[in-house]
Amino acid sequence: MNKNQINRHVILTSGRSGSNYLANVLNWHPNVVNYGEVLTKTIIPYKWYMKCKICPWSVTEYLEAFYSSRTLFYAAQFYSVYSHIRTGKPINLKRRKNVKSIGTKDFFLHYQLTKAENFLISNKDIAIIYLYRENLLRRYLSMIFLNKTRVAKTEKKQTVQKVSIDIDHMIGYLKILETERENENRILAVLQDHPLLAVKYEDYLLADQQATVIDYNKRIFEFLGVEPIEILSNHQKILPQEMCKIIQNYDEFRACLINTQYEHYLD
Repeated sequence: MNKNQINRHVILTSGRSGSNYLANVLNWHPNVVNYGEVLTKTIIPYKWYMKCKICPWSVTEYLEAFYSSRTLFYAAQFYSVYSHIRTGKPINLKRRKNVKSIGTKDFFLHYQLTKAENFLISNKDIAIIYLYRENLLRRYLSMIFLNKTRVAKTEKKQTVQKVSIDIDHMIGYLKILETERENENRILAVLQDHPLLAVKYEDYLLADQQATVIDYNKRIFEFLGVEPIEILSNHQKILPQEMCKIIQNYDEFRACLINTQYEHYLD
C-alpha cells in the first residue's frame, strides 16, 4: 500500500447492537476516522444532501465524498473539536495525512431504504465490519428503553426504572427484527468478495473482562491495517443483564416466550 493511500471501511450493523461504542473506539485511534451514521435523516450532512438543489449528487457521490473530500474531513474534525470543547472532553484533532483508515457506520436498513447498496457492491476495497447482536429480544428491550429515556449512549452509570412490556407489541416487533436479519443476510451475500470481519455483540461487549474487549479492539485495528493499540471507550452499558431487573411484568413476559422460537433468548 502506498504510504499516502487511505484504506476505507464501513461498520454495517442494526439498531442497538453496540455500533456507537465501536465507532467511538475507532475514533480514539490516532490513524482512524469514522464519521458515524451518514444515511440517517436526522444527521445534518444527509439533511443538506436531501435539500441540495444547486449541485444534486447521487447517493453514490454523497457517500464517496466522505472517503475522498478533504473539505468534509476537516469540517468534521473542527465540528468534533467544537463538540469536545463544549462538553469538556479531550480534543482529538487529526490531520488527514496521518489517517490510514476512513469510514462510516450505518444500518443495513438505511442502505436498503436509500438504495445505496450498489455503492458498497461496486467498491470491493471497502472493508466491512459486520457488527451484529444475536439476541433479538435484548435488541427489542434496548429499543424500548431508548424510546423511554432518549439516551442512546452515555459515559455515566444510569439508574434504570422497570417498564411493563406490551406482549403483543413485543411479538410483532420480534418478527420485524427477524425480517431485518433476513435482509442483513441478503446484503452480506452480495458483499462476499469484500474484506469482512464479523463481530458478535455478545462476544465483544458482554465480556466480563476489559482484556477481552481490548483484544477484540486490537483484532479490529489489525483488520483495518492500523497499529493494534490498546483502547477502550468510555461508553457505559445502559441496561443491566438480568431481564427480571428491568421488566415489571417479568412473569407474564417469560411465560409468553416459553415454548416459542424466542425462548432461547431468555436469560
